[in-house]
Amino acid sequence: MGKLYKHLQSWLCANSCVWFRQGLLGFTFLGLSLTLSARFFWEPTLKVGMVVQESIRVPKDITIEDPEATHTARQKAQQEVLPIYKVDEDANLRARQKLEQLILQGDLLRQKAGRMPYLPLEDLSLEQQKLLRQMSEETWQSLLGKASPHPPLYRKLQELQQRSPQKWQILVEARRSYQQAVAALEEGWYTPAWLNLTDVEWELDKYILRESLEQLLSEGIPPGIPPELFQRRLQSLKLLPSTPDRRRVILALLQEVGKPNLVPDYNAMREEEIKAAEAVPPQLVTLKKGQLLILAGQTITSRDFILLDQLGLTRRRPNWGRILTVSVLVGMGLVVFTWLFYKPRTSKNRDLAVIALTTLGVTVSTVLIPSAYFMFVPLAGLGFILGSFYGARLATGTTLLVCLPVLASLTGNWVSYLPLVVGGLVAGMITDRPQTRSHLALMGLVVGAVQGGIYFLLAMGGGGAVSVSLLITALQFAGGGVVSSIIALGAIPYLEQIAYTLTPIRLAELANLDRPLLRRLVNEAPGTFQHTLFVTNLAEAGARALGADTNLVRTGTLYHDIGKTLHPEFFIENQMGGSNPHDRLNDPWRSAAIIKEHVTGGLKLAQKYRLPEILQAFIPEHQGTIVISYFYHKAKAIDPEVQEADFRYDGPTPQSRETGIVMLADACEAALRSLGTDTTLEKAQEMVMRIFQARWDDGQLEHSGLTWQDLETLAPVFITVWQQRNHGRIKYPELAKKIDPTGSAIPDSKYPLVAREK
Repeated sequence: MGKLYKHLQSWLCANSCVWFRQGLLGFTFLGLSLTLSARFFWEPTLKVGMVVQESIRVPKDITIEDPEATHTARQKAQQEVLPIYKVDEDANLRARQKLEQLILQGDLLRQKAGRMPYLPLEDLSLEQQKLLRQMSEETWQSLLGKASPHPPLYRKLQELQQRSPQKWQILVEARRSYQQAVAALEEGWYTPAWLNLTDVEWELDKYILRESLEQLLSEGIPPGIPPELFQRRLQSLKLLPSTPDRRRVILALLQEVGKPNLVPDYNAMREEEIKAAEAVPPQLVTLKKGQLLILAGQTITSRDFILLDQLGLTRRRPNWGRILTVSVLVGMGLVVFTWLFYKPRTSKNRDLAVIALTTLGVTVSTVLIPSAYFMFVPLAGLGFILGSFYGARLATGTTLLVCLPVLASLTGNWVSYLPLVVGGLVAGMITDRPQTRSHLALMGLVVGAVQGGIYFLLAMGGGGAVSVSLLITALQFAGGGVVSSIIALGAIPYLEQIAYTLTPIRLAELANLDRPLLRRLVNEAPGTFQHTLFVTNLAEAGARALGADTNLVRTGTLYHDIGKTLHPEFFIENQMGGSNPHDRLNDPWRSAAIIKEHVTGGLKLAQKYRLPEILQAFIPEHQGTIVISYFYHKAKAIDPEVQEADFRYDGPTPQSRETGIVMLADACEAALRSLGTDTTLEKAQEMVMRIFQARWDDGQLEHSGLTWQDLETLAPVFITVWQQRNHGRIKYPELAKKIDPTGSAIPDSKYPLVAREK
């Protein structure tokens, strides 16, 4: 009882941050429990597919809607909507082009046959010219003989041959051209009789063809029109000639080019179907009191259930068992989460709020998205978002803990949700603080492929056959994975405004040297900027060696000395060999205050420019509460009673491994820079470890999470970075220095000066 009392007392006396954290956890528990179990608070006892144990009768006279009859009537009204078509202009263009090609083909054939009539009509009538041109060679020879079967025609030909040998030659040539044209005719639309049309008749027929086609296209040719009906439409065209040969050719050509030019207008049809369905009133059914509704032993159909529910006979009541199951799973999930992933000392309430909002958003979507579209539930979005902020371990664990109560809250077959569960876990495992947004988008494609593939395998394993609907559903599951990544990409920038932790993408944006604060550092304190770059190199290498957050260390280090832009001339790296302002002050207390101001002033600058809090922490924590030794000893020489506390930074000491690494890198930077290239590794290692020992003994690393083994790991890393920066140069010959001090062009050793002149 004593321990319980102490625990209760510590809980009641907790500070506001602890109360907020506990309230947030409680809110998350209530939100998840109520959201996932909402469908069980008024659940019907009688359900579709259940066998009724006793007959159910109507409790009172009532007229209610019969939803199934209404649905059937509206479906019938939709089916009675006539098809609506729209003109396919591409089909019209193809028909016109095809007709012009056929007309051109006819022009070429008639050009081969020769003009008609080919002689003046006073010499030979039109009918005689047609007869003579298409006459066979045997008949032609017999006609020219003395025993001609057509004496009048024989006399005319004899007279034409004697009077005008030129016209006689035209007649002979017309016969030869006609025979060649007949031989060139293919089986199809044009006939030998058509070749005997006059040129005027053919020009008229071409006009009739074009106008008739336009009439057909304007009236529309629907798809699937029966051939007999289309023939009747062709026969009813207004401009058709009465001459059988001409009419036959025109109808054959129109039959060839007259293809359907109407396509279904599905949008207009859908609108008409909706209007038709809305015009159907609800189908009412009148039930009398005592009327038998469902007989004992019968199975409840969907229609029965709807009628029962409208009559209040489904016996709705809370399903306390399912509600308790969901709540217990949610509570267990929160306990496991706080035990494995949440560390009260280092974790921030703002990060807990992001995790709570993300999990609540995903669970709400599982309830609100209709069951027909459940494949678009963004369960994978939970892994994408949390993995971007906190890494794969927390994302995978949280997704798994959320999936359990989600599956328990489902009323249908949970196997259908298995692709989403697998996709969510895969999203958590592969999302480990991605560096770019394109990487996150690519992972959305990977998760989409996994979800679609899992569904396909489950469907095939269940005995299903490959069908269009199966493939469409698999593509929908794949699209759900892509949608999850899109949602994550859209939500992360907003959640970054709430979270304490920043994604690597946001850290990279803040590390851009064109950011206002960093640009100010470059321009106003160039020496400090060079110092910052070396510290960044040391800290980043150290963070990588210890497995710390290198992105955070890199960006935080860039901002750690931003306060030196307030009084850059008071820091030796910016004095460029000039006079030291501290010498003019000759006041160690004032000088120490100015030095300390680069921390307090830096914090104010960071707050003014809305630098995230996690980066602001690097400004005071990289100095911790160390003593400004130079001015402390100078003050002690003036006043032996001086208090050391007056010359210490205000702190706090480093509260994370990242800020602790930056403190050590900052402390070692000046010392390493002061070493010459001939310094041995042992001496450099000894100096670095002496600095580490001083920080350790001063208690600066007590809350950083760094161990002495970590410091022993850091020392050689810092030495390696120092070696890479301070490598020795080749000592060029004295003559080469005189000619080219950079040593980039060494002259010929035999004729150095001549080579230089050239």
